Amino acid sequence: MFILVTTPVGRTELGEQIDYYPSRWSGSSGQYKVTSFYPFNLAYLTAMLKQSTTHQVKMVDMNYYGVDSEEYIDIVRKLNPDVLIVEIDSIIYSKQKAIFTTLKRELPNLKIIACGPQPTATAEDTLSQGADYVAIGEFEASIVELIESGFASDIAGIYPNSRRQLLDVDTLPFPEDNDIKRRDYCRLYGSEYNEVEMWVTRGCPVMCNFCVVANVYYGRPNHRVREIDDVIAEIKYLQSTIPDLEGIFFNEEAHTINRQYLRALCQRLIDEGLNQQLKFNCMGNYDTLDTETLKLMKQAGYYKIRIGLESLDESVMQHISKFRSKSNVSRLLDVLHDCKELGIKIYGTMSVGTVGANFDSDIESLDTVEKLHSQGYIQEFSLSINTPLQGTPFFTKAKEADWLIMTDSDYDGSYGSMVDLPDYPAEKINKAFDYGTQVRTRINQKNQQSGVHYSSYDKQWCAPVYATSARKVGEGII
Repeated sequence: MFILVTTPVGRTELGEQIDYYPSRWSGSSGQYKVTSFYPFNLAYLTAMLKQSTTHQVKMVDMNYYGVDSEEYIDIVRKLNPDVLIVEIDSIIYSKQKAIFTTLKRELPNLKIIACGPQPTATAEDTLSQGADYVAIGEFEASIVELIESGFASDIAGIYPNSRRQLLDVDTLPFPEDNDIKRRDYCRLYGSEYNEVEMWVTRGCPVMCNFCVVANVYYGRPNHRVREIDDVIAEIKYLQSTIPDLEGIFFNEEAHTINRQYLRALCQRLIDEGLNQQLKFNCMGNYDTLDTETLKLMKQAGYYKIRIGLESLDESVMQHISKFRSKSNVSRLLDVLHDCKELGIKIYGTMSVGTVGANFDSDIESLDTVEKLHSQGYIQEFSLSINTPLQGTPFFTKAKEADWLIMTDSDYDGSYGSMVDLPDYPAEKINKAFDYGTQVRTRINQKNQQSGVHYSSYDKQWCAPVYATSARKVGEGII
């Protein structure tokens, strides 16, 4: 049996490229990719299938190459798989459904397994549009068992069966690095060294109301850590396969949430001498960071921490999660002060149009970020429009309260709000986003003028990504 694993079609209805990160937040990026995220869930699945079965397995990242519908169909037709597996998010759902319809007509024996946030949230609709199976939530182990069983009907995690227990992360092999190469996923916004992504933990106990990965993939608060021996082995593997590697971006949801584990990892990086060879940056939470941990992180080679802030208004932050408060500005200020003293950079992730926010609170938060940048406490920030993706509490609330102004599943929150919040209509949310974009542009210009080097602009390091822009349809994929 031949199994083809793919990302979905890589362009929006308007033909724009998509920065694909289905478990977090995909968005259209215009003519070129802004960030090339490694499709790690599918990469782990591919590696597991190759390890656990005797079937022929191939992974093709359609999104990476900006493949549109006709080319996607042509590639699948030429490869002629027995099974097609696709991880789909909201932004591309309608186009991918149309592709399924065409493929089922042309390849009637093809079995289609849909997974990811949108099929999980709308399983019945996905099945009605051509998918034969929907793997809900964290899908890797469910799909492997489905295939190993010969497509049995009682596999946990395959709709309509109940969710599967979250997997043991120590059972995961290293993700796929043959059909797709992690070196090629090198354009990482905000990174200052030649870096690739890596995942040493999974899960987040915060459960923000807009978060896809926590609410849709995992379905409950959790946090799982890998054996540190395995982490070190993977870092050394990446060093051996990527000669020009300068750093690692730990791009999981909550890298810093388990203080004991983080300290143990830092100490091991020091003991192995990796702190002298590589630089590290991570996505994490600030509330578990203390002075001693930050000192150890600095010694271990961490140069940047990316913190999910969303807003700097405590009353807004209190609305974001019912499981674990994100409202602790005094703690945040302590962390910012320690990081400035230690020389660890802070990258904040901000959003406008969050439940509980208003125009004035969002503008005040953005002004505060710019002030903190001028004082050396925050070096960069990203900005998004808080978007109610299906399967999240935010979407449920928006639907119940009649806030939604667009109901098609392939909406894109990169450029416009999907909701009219109470006393905060979409027009004002978009205005706040435009204001924040201007703030962000000013900060980035000042950073580059002061000599900050971003590897995402390095044409030599990012050559694989830049090459996709010049690719002609039908070339360079299979």
